[in-house]
Amino acid sequence: MKILCIALIAVIVSVSILGLCACSKINIKDYPPTATSFKYTIDESIAFCTMESAPLFNPDRGFRGETYITLGRDEAYPGSGEPYIQKLDEQLTRHGEQDIKILQVYVYLIEYCNSDIPSNAFEQLKEYFEYIESKDVEILLRFAYETTEGQKEGPRTRDIERHCSQLKAFFQDNTQLFNDVVYAVQMGMIGLWGEGHGSVHRHSVRRVAKAVADMVPEGVPIMVRTPEMLTQVPDDLEYRFGLHDDFLVGYDHEWGMMDWNDSEYPKLLNKCKYTLTDGELPWGRAGVETDIKGIVKQCAGYGLTTLSIEHNYNEDEGKKYVLEQAKEVWLDETYLQENDLPYNPYLLKEGKISAFDYLKYHLGYQLAASNLKIESGKASFMLTNFGFASPYYCDMKIYVDGKEVQPDSEFSALDLVQFGQQIYSFDYNGGSIEVEIFNTRDGGKLRLFNDVEFTGGKNVISRG
Repeated sequence: MKILCIALIAVIVSVSILGLCACSKINIKDYPPTATSFKYTIDESIAFCTMESAPLFNPDRGFRGETYITLGRDEAYPGSGEPYIQKLDEQLTRHGEQDIKILQVYVYLIEYCNSDIPSNAFEQLKEYFEYIESKDVEILLRFAYETTEGQKEGPRTRDIERHCSQLKAFFQDNTQLFNDVVYAVQMGMIGLWGEGHGSVHRHSVRRVAKAVADMVPEGVPIMVRTPEMLTQVPDDLEYRFGLHDDFLVGYDHEWGMMDWNDSEYPKLLNKCKYTLTDGELPWGRAGVETDIKGIVKQCAGYGLTTLSIEHNYNEDEGKKYVLEQAKEVWLDETYLQENDLPYNPYLLKEGKISAFDYLKYHLGYQLAASNLKIESGKASFMLTNFGFASPYYCDMKIYVDGKEVQPDSEFSALDLVQFGQQIYSFDYNGGSIEVEIFNTRDGGKLRLFNDVEFTGGKNVISRG
């Protein structure tokens, strides 16, 4: 109860201050517009999954939980008095029905805001990462210091830069553990809850962005809280940075990312399709009006990879917040098509799907193989992404009769952004055809949304 009360205060203060930032200059880089429908007709030459057989355990996507650790203490959220392991376990238990594979983890450094991070704190962090690894989940990582407006203690920009340098060394010393546990990083560091505002000291966003980019290994996505902050990221680092919208309400709100009528807004939507984007609703107990169908459209518009199920779902026993209500809000095929929303028709029942299940299955990537053709010593198939987001940081191998073959076109995750389809053709003289799609950082294997054999991390799309 105590921590949720803190969070309620947090969201009210947070959105109030974010609203004041809305008039700041925003300059979003140009990215190619993505499609609003599928280009190729999809056939049934390879069987598709139904909702009952769909592989929700694929990594780096879907609903996520939220937890905290205050380094230097056995405490989750600063001042809560709750042990941090207990908090983590509680999250996994409470959201066990959804079998979440991602936890947003806030690491609070308030004990060390004006000093070096000591070795025992890094030992604590390593043990925490190892415990998370043992639970078979990954984390969306954010470092922060401040939690209360008006507090008198906080880091200066030079303190943040010093800590980033220390954390860089820690990550380098624990490369495999980092790759196995950390799915993405939010820039954090500045202000209340790492959201970029309300800090004790004035900060240089540009300097912090450079320090965090240096801290986080190349190839690991980083997100910032607002388009204003993204605008201040150095041009040569911009490609590494996406956004996280922590106030999804389903309509154009003054506390949202930016005015939907702003000329930069379409550019923001395009940007989000090409870099990792995350989001959450405000806390349900904050009493903010929400529109679930509008939220669905926002999640698709931003190309969200994960969405918090800690916010506005089951915060209080006996209360049905908006994500719970979404289980009774139906989206039919006509609505999905009219609103240019990507969807997998094989997951619909009687031509419709609940808003909750639509989010559950379409957050992040959702890859399926089809259009298998074998003729004249060649074979080909098509991958379709039914999900919101690209399968970032993934690669693919194709095997024929157990031997790897090279397709005529190389696999690129950015060929499979929203509504993406790609055909792969290769030499074929008989035998089984297997497709292995894997995360290039931790080697995690992806299962296609096809009812096919999945053996040793390979999807057997044809037995020859």
